[in-house]
Parts: sequence; structure tokens; C-alpha cells
Amino acid sequence: MSRFLPEEFIEEVRGINEISDVISEYIHLEPKGKNLFGLCPFHSEKTPSFSVDPTRQIYHCFGCGQGGNVFTFIMGLEKLDFVDAVKFLADRKGIDLPSSPRWAGNEDFVERSQLLMDINREAALFYHDRLFSPEGEGALNYLRSRGLSKATIKAFGLGYAPDAWEVTKNFLTEKGFKEQDLADAGLTVDRNGRVYDRFRNRIIYPIIDHRDRVLGFGGRVMDDAIPKYMNSPESQVFKKNSILFGLNLAIKQRPIHSLIIVEGYMDVIALYQSGFYNAVASLGTALTANHAKLMRRYTPDIFIAYDGDTAGQAATVRSLDVLRGAGCNVKVIRFPNGMDPDDALRSQGTEYFSKLIQKAAPLIEFKLEHLLSEYDLDDQEQKVDYATKAANILLKVENPLERDVYIQRLNKITGFKPELLYRLITQIENRTKQQGLKRKIIGNNRHTMGIKHPSSKVSLSIKAEEDLLRLMMMGKKYATDILAMLEDLEFEDSTHVKVITIIRDLLAGGIEPNPASILNYIEDDQERSKVLDIFRLEIEYDNVDRYILDCIKELRRSQLERQGRDLKEQILRLNNAGSSDSDEYMELVEKLRATTLKTKLGRFGKEEVM
Repeated sequence: MSRFLPEEFIEEVRGINEISDVISEYIHLEPKGKNLFGLCPFHSEKTPSFSVDPTRQIYHCFGCGQGGNVFTFIMGLEKLDFVDAVKFLADRKGIDLPSSPRWAGNEDFVERSQLLMDINREAALFYHDRLFSPEGEGALNYLRSRGLSKATIKAFGLGYAPDAWEVTKNFLTEKGFKEQDLADAGLTVDRNGRVYDRFRNRIIYPIIDHRDRVLGFGGRVMDDAIPKYMNSPESQVFKKNSILFGLNLAIKQRPIHSLIIVEGYMDVIALYQSGFYNAVASLGTALTANHAKLMRRYTPDIFIAYDGDTAGQAATVRSLDVLRGAGCNVKVIRFPNGMDPDDALRSQGTEYFSKLIQKAAPLIEFKLEHLLSEYDLDDQEQKVDYATKAANILLKVENPLERDVYIQRLNKITGFKPELLYRLITQIENRTKQQGLKRKIIGNNRHTMGIKHPSSKVSLSIKAEEDLLRLMMMGKKYATDILAMLEDLEFEDSTHVKVITIIRDLLAGGIEPNPASILNYIEDDQERSKVLDIFRLEIEYDNVDRYILDCIKELRRSQLERQGRDLKEQILRLNNAGSSDSDEYMELVEKLRATTLKTKLGRFGKEEVM
């Protein structure tokens, strides 16, 4: 849970940074009832809908749905990850980072990471200096031939790795760094006992994160040598699936209206020099969920500008759903076949590229276009297959007017009447719902976490779970007592299970659980919203102890019902297998009889359910 910071430290920082004080530094708040209200900083509005609850130390916007604690607020406004948000607020109050021997393990990790980044920084300065030396003349001429100015070269810190075996290693060891540290940073290679430089006779692209730290390098040859591009190996600080080249420069432009994701280093650099400062690239890997979340932290509006060749278009299709899954609004910039962003800028200019951005295709439109390229509509079977797959794509279009636009377009392309296409989509929707219902029923029979049974009785058990979580916020004693009562019980809702686990961990660490501290460990936006809804609701109880017992009783009743359904499933399976006269069958029937009787009699005590 600590994310390399001790729980006590996180809680100390959260507690001393009163949420209304912090938020008041960004927006004006006025009291209204028990809470404070102001204009939401996360979306544009004229009427205040942003609510701050000083008692629970949480906030919630009734307009856009954003919510959380003081850390999530700073993460959203300052575009920081969790650890950096904690450090930001620690600095705000002059709190030093923990350095006691108790946290030596975490401290060692941080110190080691800093050492590797120091090595990388010195290497980057060395490579950059070599680019402007006589031995880097060829590399510098190559970059100039690609149209790069000296200002652009300096902005990205581009460099040159000399055509020698140990020059970088010798430079860094003379600086006092150990050979093993250079190897761990990925700057040297050990082959049969000989240690030499990884990057030789290559143009160097320092890979710098959003906090301006050099994490690794990319190296490009200037001839036909293989491999054409080489990246630093994975290390303690260099994780390719979580780093975007150029993001450090893109986020310096405020406000950030959008980001353009491209394939390569030179695409980012060419766009930057042409005045498109918002371009980033993944490091020779497929776009990952981590990349998408990192971009979404700064803006929801993403343009994909991958190459126009077959491989680039395939990568575009793969990336669409990754970005959409992170909550991004995605559009695709379309290039003539074989052209990439760098080609488009050098051959056609910035005005042409601006028009390509303006004509970028929305996600659904691009998917339909790409799908069409795979079919010959003169073939009737292929035409039917195309229309069927297109209908599956249109299932995700919720706006009926937008869906109609695409259906009319499909009508023109395929000749199928709009009413037939609508009927096809309806059939697919119904089939999908039936399959979903089937999965839900199977999931309930298997005690799948997080799936609600359609009956009202189980809905009551979900409500009981929510109310118990609220009651546990009344103090450490209530939390401890309720956890003891829940020892033999399982919550059904997966988010509720996660909250219970967090509460247990907080208590084990000597921290009294409260809504704000729990939210430290809820990273998923939907789950955070769900938890906020639980804790924002105020309920008055005439007899708290009695209500706790009622909730526990409801959970035990629900558990008995689940046990009964499970027994029925096992009995049916044995019956279908022709084993209805077996000892196991008779034992299960007896258990089901006893369970059914307990349920009817309302015998929900602990000893009755176990």
C-alpha cells in the first residue's frame, strides 16, 4: 500500500494539509450548509457544483463527477502521480521525507534510483557535448540534413555516441561512478569478461520523463547497420511501457488541449520544430494502458498519428481501444499510404499537417474505414460479413443521431436498407444481453465477486455492506468490532472487498480508518467514485449497535442463500451424471435440506451458517 512511502508519513501529510485550505489556494470556496462550494477546476461551469466536505476531508463535483481527497486533488490539478503529490504537500508544510532506519529498504531503493538517473544525466551531457565536437560532425550534419535547428537539437538534448569501445565508460568512471552501476544503468555491455559501451557511433536521444529526469537512451545509426534503433535495456528506472518520449516538453505548454501520439523519435522532433509542441511517442513498443493513463492525466483528447503504411494502420487499430479504455477521446490523423508525420511536414509543410488534424477521423469512423479496406464488396458474402462486423462496431455508439449517420453511410456503401441494418444491430444487442445475463447467472452460482444477483434480497445485502463500511468510519472501536463480526463472512461487491482490505491494513498499521485515508489506495476512477458515494451519504441510526447486528444478519442470510444455490448446482450435476444414489448425492441433499430450513426459520447466527 505504501508505494515506497510509509503509511504513517502519508497520513501525517494528509492530516496536516487540511483539504479546504489546500483547495482554497486554487479556487474560491463559500460555505453552504455543512460543506463548502466553488466553481469546479476540472471542468468549465458558471454555477458552483464543486463541494468540499471538511469533516470527511473529501471533495466531489456534482457536475463532472470528479472526487477524492487532498492527494487526488493535487494529482489532478498539478498533474502528479500519487508519490509526487505526497511530496508536493509535504513540501507545502515543510515536512522532510522519512529517513529513519525503519524505512531503510525504501530509502535504498530511492537512493539507487537517483544514482542511476545521475549516471544517465552525466552520460546525456557527455553525448550532447560530443555531438558538437569534431568527432560528431557527421552526426550533426545528418541531423541538419533532416532539417533540425540547433535550438531543436538542444531542446531534446540530442547527442552522439563516439565510434569507440570504451570512451563513455572511461568518462563516467573518471567521474567516480562504478562499472557495475554503469551496467545497471544500461550504458555498458559485458561480453565474455570484456566491458564496453552499449551505444557506439549512434545519434543519441535522451529519454526524459515528465519530471525532467533522464531515464534512458535511444540510439540511431546513420548508415545501414543493424539494429537501426537501440534503446536502453529495462532497469530500475527505465520501464518502456510507462514512458513517453517528448512528454517532458509537451506538458510545458499550457493549457494542454490535446496530445499527438506518433511512432518515432524523429516524428516527435519534427512536429516540435514545426510548432506542434504536443507530440509524444512510445519507445518502439505497442501503446500500453500505462501510456494511455499517463496521457489521460494531462488531457482526454488524443490524436493518433501513426505512419500511413500497413504496419502503422494496424498499430492504430490496436491503440484505439487502449486509449478509449483509459477514458480518452480519440481521433486518427490519416496520412497517404507510406507517409509518416515527418514526411508530411517536410514535403507538404505545417499548413498541410494542420488540415490533416482538422480532418482527423473519430474512433468509430476510422474503425469502419479500416474494416472496409479488408473487404471486397463486389463479393456478396464479403459484403454481408463487412456489414455484420460494422454493426458490431456501431453497438458502441450510444448517441442515436450519431449512430444514424453511420447507418446511412453503411447504406450507401453496401446497398443494405437502413431498416435492415437497424434490425441487425438490435439482434446483436439482444444476443449480447442474453450472453451477458447467462454469464452473470453463472458468475453468481460460482460466487463471483462483484456481481449482483437480480433479486431484491441480495440487493439488500449489498446495501448492508455499504452501511457497514459507513459505520466503520465512526471510530477505531467500531471498525475493529465490525471486522471481528465479519471474520467468517465474505462481501459480494469487489469494491467493498477492496475497502475492507484497506481498512484492515490501516488498522494493522495503527492508523484509524477514515474516508480520506481509504481514498489514498483507490486508484481506479470508477471505484473511487463508488467509494465516494458510500461515504458522502449521511445516515442517522436510532440504535447503532442494533443496526450493525441487523446488517450482519442480512449478510449471513445472503450467505445461506448462496450456499443453497451452490448445493443445488452440485446436486444437479450429480443427477445428470447418473449418481443420484451415491453417498455424496445423499449428503448434499441433506445439507441442502438443513440449509433451506435454516433460511426459512431465519436462523442466521454464526454457528448456523458456518
